[in-house]
Amino acid sequence: MSSLTKKKTMAGFDYSKWDNIELSDDESDCHPNIDKDSWFRLKHRTRVEREAKEEEEKVKLEQDNDHDSKRVASIVAKLTAIPAAGAGAEEEEPVDREALEAELKDLQGVIDRRNERLEEMERNKKWNVDNMCHVVEERTIINPALGSQEGTIKDTMYRDPNMKEQADGAEDGAPVQTVTTAVKGPKPETQEVESYAIFTRKHENMLEEFSVMTSMEKSQQYLHENGDILLAEHAQSYLLLACLEDEMNAKHDRMKKVAHQSQILSSITELAASMDRHPRDVVIPFFKRVQEPTHLAGFQQAVDDFVNRIQKRAVDKRKEMDAEEAARQERGEGEETEEVELSREERLGPGGLDPVEVFESLPEEMQDAFESRDTQRLQSALMGMDPAQAQYHMKRCVDSGLWNPGPADEDEPPANDAAPNKQDEPS
Repeated sequence: MSSLTKKKTMAGFDYSKWDNIELSDDESDCHPNIDKDSWFRLKHRTRVEREAKEEEEKVKLEQDNDHDSKRVASIVAKLTAIPAAGAGAEEEEPVDREALEAELKDLQGVIDRRNERLEEMERNKKWNVDNMCHVVEERTIINPALGSQEGTIKDTMYRDPNMKEQADGAEDGAPVQTVTTAVKGPKPETQEVESYAIFTRKHENMLEEFSVMTSMEKSQQYLHENGDILLAEHAQSYLLLACLEDEMNAKHDRMKKVAHQSQILSSITELAASMDRHPRDVVIPFFKRVQEPTHLAGFQQAVDDFVNRIQKRAVDKRKEMDAEEAARQERGEGEETEEVELSREERLGPGGLDPVEVFESLPEEMQDAFESRDTQRLQSALMGMDPAQAQYHMKRCVDSGLWNPGPADEDEPPANDAAPNKQDEPS
């Protein structure tokens, strides 16, 4: 009996809500000709706005339910008190029982519909890394370093998600084995690895400064001060891509400098992994080690090998790009473009006006002229209008970016040799 009950209980769990997790940095629906960073920002902003609207609706429904529930409680109290009050109370203040019962029924129906809407919102809620989990416990435990940093360093921290923190079984002078409680489920986006675009945008100046350093002493000092950033995985990716870009742009000397700095980061990371330590803990041991001729020669050989791989990859990359371009030309496709709908803030022209709104407010003759890019039709439409009205419409066209005036006709109607600006026309 208990076995059947257990099976029924397990079968009652619904895991379908985890099937479609919403990711702002998912590239599967991003067209190749759309900038990925802009696409990610657009998806993230859309998600935030949608969640804000849903939360606003949820709060409104709950507030209305609270208000109506109080009224329901009041009506129930009145209906309960009617038989107990007796005839004398009814004569003093008559109570319409049927009206109260009808109101009670209506209120309960409205509350039920709101509850159904709340259940539907919760059932169809889109999950993402920000709302699918939360931090239950967060702590940082730092153990004293044991022995010399240059020697073999044993790990003194063990993580077991099924055990609470404990420190026992340690003999005098022996390292304490610390067990921390792991947080179940994915980490929030702020605790997960920063996205590459955000990381590079925030630390680009620091990465560029480090990438062209030629002094090992300056590199050591810079890493000592900014190791938390420069020893991140995205920093190595940035230098790797910078090497490839410099080589493809024929900046060979700069590429070799960046490759040298990139190998410093890679070597420190590898040394830290072999010693089972954080990369910042082995910065000083690494630079002391490369002062020895043997290790310096090995490091320089690694740099040379890395440079050769970058040069080979640059050649292959050019061939791939040429082959793609040739295939595109054979298909007659040329450069593919795709229109992307912009938000109102992104559409605003130099004067702060929305070109879509301005276009829709223009007379029909001017709209036809802009759509056909026919300057003569535009001039004819303006000539047939009151001068003040024509100047008003053209001023709005300039402020919205629909019309780009030349130096000589900044505040005048368009000349015969001008042309409407197709780039900012509404699609």
